[in-house]
Amino acid sequence: MTETARCAVYARYSDEKQNSLTIDQQVRKCREFAGNHNLHVLDQHLYADEAISGATDDRAGLRRLLSAARERPRPFDVVLVDDTSRMSRDLEHSLGIMKQLKFAGIRVVFVSQGFDTSAPQSQTLLTVHGLVDSLYLEELAQKTFRGVEQLALNGLHTGGRVFGYSRVPIESSTERDSHGRPVISGVRLAVDPDQAATVRRIFERYAAGHSLKRVAVDLNTEGVLSPQPQKGRIAQSWCPSSIRHTFCTTSAIAAS
Repeated sequence: MTETARCAVYARYSDEKQNSLTIDQQVRKCREFAGNHNLHVLDQHLYADEAISGATDDRAGLRRLLSAARERPRPFDVVLVDDTSRMSRDLEHSLGIMKQLKFAGIRVVFVSQGFDTSAPQSQTLLTVHGLVDSLYLEELAQKTFRGVEQLALNGLHTGGRVFGYSRVPIESSTERDSHGRPVISGVRLAVDPDQAATVRRIFERYAAGHSLKRVAVDLNTEGVLSPQPQKGRIAQSWCPSSIRHTFCTTSAIAAS
């Protein structure tokens, strides 16, 4: 390659519990690869999705990348990705994404795995790696289900926030982490008195025949904190779906 090709970079990590620096690390690896292969990374074409599973192709960063790829004149010639699993963990989605980029005249380079979509055997390599990525996701789902199932059987919390309850960590009496602190062996739910009062009020209003919308409006008017305020919105942001969610989750816990 004699001329310097213009590059976009796509990075992704899947779990909010993962270190968000992984995005920077992926971009760094792509920049290093570009520097060694006569490629120029365009700072305005760095695309990333944080804490989003590779099992879905409905990702804001990915959508922006594909939208830019369809522009004319073409803004970049190559997309650098750390490895195939960062682009997708679903083989069908992965092949569909590659098809769109190929149609736009853009090749994709998978840095860690050392191949790009312009190579003669790229379709075979992409399929093989895609199958491995898909199998990993299936095995992870099975392991996660078994772990959650065991937590439930042990009477422990299986994850997520539940309005009306606080999470109480259970410390191991024998195990210690690398810092000498007790290992958290599980989490139990304990009633939060303030939130519980709101939950009881929701049940009472519902039993009295009030609509979910009416209950939400009244709670917002009175400034009652909602379970999970959305980013960019005020904390008092009850809506019918959050009322329904609170009703269903607390009912399920009470019945368990």
